[in-house]
Amino acid sequence: MIKVYGFMGSQITTEFAGQDLWRLANPVYVEVYTNEGKLCYSMKVGFPTNMRSGSHLIDWLIPKFTRNNKYNLALLCHDFAYTKSRYEDNYLSRKLADELLRQMCVLSGEIGSIKATIMYRALRIGGGSAYKSENEGDYAGAGHFMEFRWEK
Repeated sequence: MIKVYGFMGSQITTEFAGQDLWRLANPVYVEVYTNEGKLCYSMKVGFPTNMRSGSHLIDWLIPKFTRNNKYNLALLCHDFAYTKSRYEDNYLSRKLADELLRQMCVLSGEIGSIKATIMYRALRIGGGSAYKSENEGDYAGAGHFMEFRWEK
């Protein structure tokens, strides 16, 4: 099983792009350090994100976006993993993406392990359609705004 030891990344700046949609206003680079190597995410200006999917009714439990950049980076990396690459596939498996999110959220200090596990379980139950969906509508062309590298 993968174990996240830490992560760091650029400060996120977004522009509102519609209901529950933002676009990056600056490039964002994230490095995630694990027992299986370093995962490197790169997102260009314009990359679309909804940060945490779902209703605002659960913001009190699992925030959509906070002032904690590390938490926001965790959410952004998960959106990245659920977005199809320009090669029409996902860079990471859904299960791995969900597990990385769980661990990164805890490491961010924004939510504890219980809330992170609730989020993980909800994704395992209901995230399949989002992971399989194509980049359409506001996400059309999103694959051209992202690059990924896994240094093992």
